[in-house]
Amino acid sequence: MTTAAALRRVVSTAVVVAVGVLLTLTGAGPAAAHAVLVGTDPEDGAVLDEAPDSLVITFNEPVQPVDGATALLDADGAPVDATVTALDTTVVVEPGETLGDGTYVVSWRVISLDTHPVAGAFSFSVGTPSEQSVAAEVRSASPALAALQVADQAAISLGLFVLVGTVLFELLVLRATPGGMPHLRARLARVRRSALVVAVPALALSIPLTPAWQAGGTPAALLDLGMWRTGAGSDVALAAALGIGGSVAAVALTPRAGRASRSTWPAGVAVGAGVLALCSLTVVGHTRTFGPAWLVVSADMLHVLTGAAWLGGIIGLTLTLAPAGRVSDRRAAATVSRFSTLGAWLVLVLALTGMILGWRILGSVDALVTTGYGRTLLVKLGLALCLVLIAAWNRYRLVPDVATRPDSRRLLRRTVGGEATLLVTVLAVTGLLVSQSPTPTSPALADGTAGQEVPAQGLAAEQPLGDGLLTARVTPGTVGVNSLELALLDADGEPIDPVADPELEITLDEPAIGPFARPLTRTGPGTYEAPLDVPMPGSWTMTVSVRTSKYENPIVTVPLEVTAP
Repeated sequence: MTTAAALRRVVSTAVVVAVGVLLTLTGAGPAAAHAVLVGTDPEDGAVLDEAPDSLVITFNEPVQPVDGATALLDADGAPVDATVTALDTTVVVEPGETLGDGTYVVSWRVISLDTHPVAGAFSFSVGTPSEQSVAAEVRSASPALAALQVADQAAISLGLFVLVGTVLFELLVLRATPGGMPHLRARLARVRRSALVVAVPALALSIPLTPAWQAGGTPAALLDLGMWRTGAGSDVALAAALGIGGSVAAVALTPRAGRASRSTWPAGVAVGAGVLALCSLTVVGHTRTFGPAWLVVSADMLHVLTGAAWLGGIIGLTLTLAPAGRVSDRRAAATVSRFSTLGAWLVLVLALTGMILGWRILGSVDALVTTGYGRTLLVKLGLALCLVLIAAWNRYRLVPDVATRPDSRRLLRRTVGGEATLLVTVLAVTGLLVSQSPTPTSPALADGTAGQEVPAQGLAAEQPLGDGLLTARVTPGTVGVNSLELALLDADGEPIDPVADPELEITLDEPAIGPFARPLTRTGPGTYEAPLDVPMPGSWTMTVSVRTSKYENPIVTVPLEVTAP
């Protein structure tokens, strides 16, 4: 086996191990999305004859209440003592005492599975509504803290991409000339150290910044030790530890690995440390809530790895072609040619993994224009297309002439510099994507930080179930992730307790697609719910199989007319 082949094998092993670690860390939970409010009990604006014992807020996925951010207020705006607990997909607010007559407001804020905050408010009245009451205000992060969150994510992405990318460039492209081009290697080392100075503080800052952003605070919250403790017990701290540990190790090991000419293990360890650092970008975020986990996590990891390799290669080529690198025309031409061959594969992998992630996260083509996440992704795709065009021009028009025409080298240096600028812009846009919601919601909930209850909408149906009845409600009844609620009733209207949990499948009638199985979760006697991911509009048929006894297993079909968001 040649040295290059051995190195490729080590790198491949490092990537596979990293993906395996990520699958273990993220788990293989059900496919879901940014949390969407399904409904409240009592409903917004309801007038009740008697005071409720509890107030229930239901979402389409499990959520976690932000400490101190869910409040029950009376008509004058005074807080009412209440206990807030999370039960799977519901948040229960239990008043500490019986509520008197008048109007009350519930303001809530929760954290989705993808770590993004979702907030809202609703009001209700007991007996006679109050003549005047406080507005249902929604707590959200200050503009300064929201901007700091975006900037921090961009700094983490930029720092890690530059650091790991230059490691890959030195160990995969420059390794063909071990010990050669010392001035170029020294400049690459300085770039890595600078990237380390950017990435490490940003990763450390993300530990208190993320819970402060989730809680809807201000920059002053970063000085609160409680935010540091909250962040230290979350997945954000795990991501920060992976990023800091992996990047420090990669920077420390790369110089030795670059000098080693006979052994591949130092290079493999250095690359593995860099891959581990990039894992910090996929431990938290949107890909945690979409399935199948093996596909989405693997695609996300390959996407960031190839993106880092591309950016590192562009930086490496810029330094190679610069006069300060002291690289001869012959060696510069060989280096550019080696990376150019690698770059073609990088573009292919980036395109394939990008399409997979866009398909799983957005769920529909319409979401590209109906959500802020989709529109931002279109900007990123436009920039990426410009990068591909520049790279193609460099590869087929300028690279062949580098060794023979000095003016080609200067022009190539300029175009590669422009390519690097565009790549940095793409990373900045990526930092913005991390802080946006990919889920189409009502306008009030579109930014994931504010909103009222989703209007009563969706698809409702009743179908015979033997001698009883099956009721189903799908909310909002559009393409993307919906919330399904099922109720099984006998002939007397009492809940049915089936022998086994019902089995659910959905099928698109025309063109015939499916069936797709969806797991149901029992929420009470005879009641079930599930996140229903519908990939495209059309006439769908939902089939529910219910084993009501040892010998009876009625099958119910429910037509669903799903529309675009």
